[in-house]
Parts: sequence; C-alpha cells; structure tokens
Amino acid sequence: METTEFGRMQGENLSRVVDIVRDKITVYETQVNPVALTFYYLKSDNPLLDEKFDELRRELVPMGFIPFLREDAENVLIVTASPKVNHLGNKVNLVLFVLTLASTIYWGSIYAENYTNGELASIFYGLLFFAGPLMLILGLHELGHFFTARRLKVKASFPFFIPFPLFLGTFGAFISLRDPIPNRKAMIEIGAAGPIVGFIACIPLLFLSGYLQTVFLPIHNYSSSFQVNFPYLYNLLGMVQNPAQIFPMQLAVWVGFLATAMNLLPISQLDGGHIARGVLGRRSNLLGYFMVAVLFYIGLEYYSGWLILSIFGVMMGLSHPPPLDDYSRINLRHVLIAAAALAIFLLSFNVAPLVPT
Repeated sequence: METTEFGRMQGENLSRVVDIVRDKITVYETQVNPVALTFYYLKSDNPLLDEKFDELRRELVPMGFIPFLREDAENVLIVTASPKVNHLGNKVNLVLFVLTLASTIYWGSIYAENYTNGELASIFYGLLFFAGPLMLILGLHELGHFFTARRLKVKASFPFFIPFPLFLGTFGAFISLRDPIPNRKAMIEIGAAGPIVGFIACIPLLFLSGYLQTVFLPIHNYSSSFQVNFPYLYNLLGMVQNPAQIFPMQLAVWVGFLATAMNLLPISQLDGGHIARGVLGRRSNLLGYFMVAVLFYIGLEYYSGWLILSIFGVMMGLSHPPPLDDYSRINLRHVLIAAAALAIFLLSFNVAPLVPT
C-alpha cells in the first residue's frame, strides 16, 4: 500500500494508523488519497463494531487523527488528520470568571437594596445571596458537562463564564469540546449531564432561599420594573412565592431553572439539541425546526426573549452535526437519561418567565 503522499502531507506515520485500524476493525479494502485513509468493511465481520470503533477513536484522536463511519452504498471507515486549532488558554477562563463575578455582584447588590441599609451591606448581600448561588449553579452545570466529557475521553475546556452588563450580570457559561463527540450515546450523556447537575444544585438552594425570604424581610418600598413567573416545579413542591418582593437568592435560583430550561431546548448546539440528536438521529433536525417555530410564536404572544433565542438558534444552524459514529444504537439507560432531561425541562420551563410591570 502506498502511504508516502498522505504521510508527507500530514507528517505522521500512516503505517501505524493502518495497523491500529486493522487491529480493531476487520476490513476488506484500504484506499489512500492525499487527505484521508478509507477502509471498507462488512458489518457481518464486525459484530462488536461499536466498542471497537470507540477503542479506535480513543487511540487515534490523541495522535492527531479523526476516524468516522459512513454507511451508504458501502460501509466505510474514514481517517483524516485533525485540523490545527489554537485554543484559548486558561487565563481567559479566569479573567471571564472574575468579570462575571464582578458584574453579578453589582446587579445582586441592586436587587439587595430593598433588604439592606448601606452600600457595603448591599454589595455583601449581592455576593452572598445572588452572585454566589448563581455562579455556583452555572458552574456546576458546566462541570457536569466537563467531567462527563472527560470520562468519555473527549477533551473539554474549563467553563467560560460570560459577563453581561445588564439585568443579571451574566449571559451564562459554556465549555468548549476540543474533540468531536464519538457517538449518539456520548451525545446524550454529555448533553444531559449539565442540566441534570444544574437542576439538582437548584433544589436545595430553592428551599434555602424560601427560608431566607422569611428571615430577611424588605425594609424599603421598592417597585420592580419586572415580575418573574415561576416554573411549574414551584407549585409541585408547594413553594409559594411573592413575585412582587423576591429575595436575591430566590432570583438567582429562578435564573438557574430558566437557564436549565433554555439549554434543554432541542435546538442546534444547545444541550437539548445534543440529546435530541442522540435519541432521534438525523430526524432531530425536524424537531429543531418545529421548536424554533414554537419559540417564535410564544415570543410574539407571551415573552419577547424567546424571539431572540429563536433567532440565535437559526444563526447557530438547525442541522446538528453528526457524531463520529452515527450508526450505533442507544440503549435503555440512555433513553432514561433523555426522559429525565425532558422531565427537568417541563418542570423548569415557563412560557412567560419575565413580564414588565
């Protein structure tokens, strides 16, 4: 087999790549071109294809190669060189964290003015009862993604927090996956891990904020320019809230539930988009189109923020890219994970979460 041209262009020992592939996958033909290696195989010769492909992926990706499967007229495994990408260093994560912490403290101090006397007390309350809980929820959400990705041998960045100068002080957080997602199971697990962890983190803070609301009473006549509507979970748990007087920690928890619901929308690269792609495969694109239409409608009728999110979804692209192995089957465990994510979405979602007063 001639490997000189491909090896010269990619600067790697392609003979080793071929040996690794043939050790994992039974192939009947190998082709080389200047940009890829293509291996032809029969599924009947590879009863453990899912497991062997994942073993192959874990070995080749650190070497700078990406394998992926295609099943059309023939079944092929294609290996290409990973594109060279310069990733942002961890200093950027730290700077964004500090900026987001500062902006959330600032807005938290504004929401705490109705419960304190003095600027320093408002700043302290803003940190303790708003910025701290909110950053904790967002951080745990992203760490859920991070550790799940690492467990599946998919490289991921530390969380990037997004400072925002208006209303809440942040536009959320995200992690960057440095490796392609290997299969549909991994899509479901990585996508669902963040919302599940974030939702679990919100529950004790919900009860704690409800208690603190009875301890820290408003001391000023303060009229807010907006009113929050609470998701169905509050009614289910018997958590009666006063939307006219909301304690800063209650607002932080409300944001946590809202962020969870927004991320679970089955659109594009959102967490819900990953889960939908893992469960439905290529058919998830139809669900994405439908959800954008729904968001556009409820944005016109109930809450304009959904309009922005629908436009954002279109800009991200409604066709979710496939995993490296788009043909492996999911099992009952992953169906249950997706069902749990759906339940969390229904408990956290509100058609009109925020209305002006």
